[in-house]
Amino acid sequence: MKFILIPVKDLSKANNRLSSILSQENRTSLAYAMLEDVFEAVKQSKLADRVVVVTMDNKAAEISSDHGFYVLKEYEQSGESSSVDRAISECIKMGASSLLVIPGDAPLITAPDIDNVLREEKEGPCVVMVPATDKLGTNAILRKPPDVIPSRFGHDSFKKHIEEARQVNTEVITMDIPNISLDIDEPHDIESFLSRNSDSRTYKELMRLGITSVRIEKTA
Repeated sequence: MKFILIPVKDLSKANNRLSSILSQENRTSLAYAMLEDVFEAVKQSKLADRVVVVTMDNKAAEISSDHGFYVLKEYEQSGESSSVDRAISECIKMGASSLLVIPGDAPLITAPDIDNVLREEKEGPCVVMVPATDKLGTNAILRKPPDVIPSRFGHDSFKKHIEEARQVNTEVITMDIPNISLDIDEPHDIESFLSRNSDSRTYKELMRLGITSVRIEKTA
């Protein structure tokens, strides 16, 4: 079975790198808007058999359940890699033969984008990855089997995941998918996002907050 896993942090403390332009309250509301956009795309995937969300955020857990996703509730978090790898172990117990991890803050992602990654899954062991825009982070990673390599999220994770796969002689496929590569972490990410003319909850939330590219350029 093909699983999708979405790790969600405590969104009450989300997006510290946007603190120069948004209050914590507004950063949190933006984070939930992005999460809803990602959930809508995932829900429309034609190839995913099951969607799992791992989180300690109660509201995110409720939204996940409303979308029909399985929730793995956490009560403490010691880092994204640890959360993902613990969740992977549970997904394997539930029958996952492959697992795609995607972020909850990539609001341009679409169901076809997701299915394009799932479609790259090979018959044998493999790792399929989409790098972040800076080519340092990993914005999507499909593993078959799900635990073929450990998670190495954080600085320069794209390179680290490739190295892990090579150590176990596992095929690596990299994909350039702009809609997945663009996550919103910093003010310049918002500029890039707004230039795409998206009709999304995230775009509407930015407009509600009065955030425009002109304002961001002045405060960057």
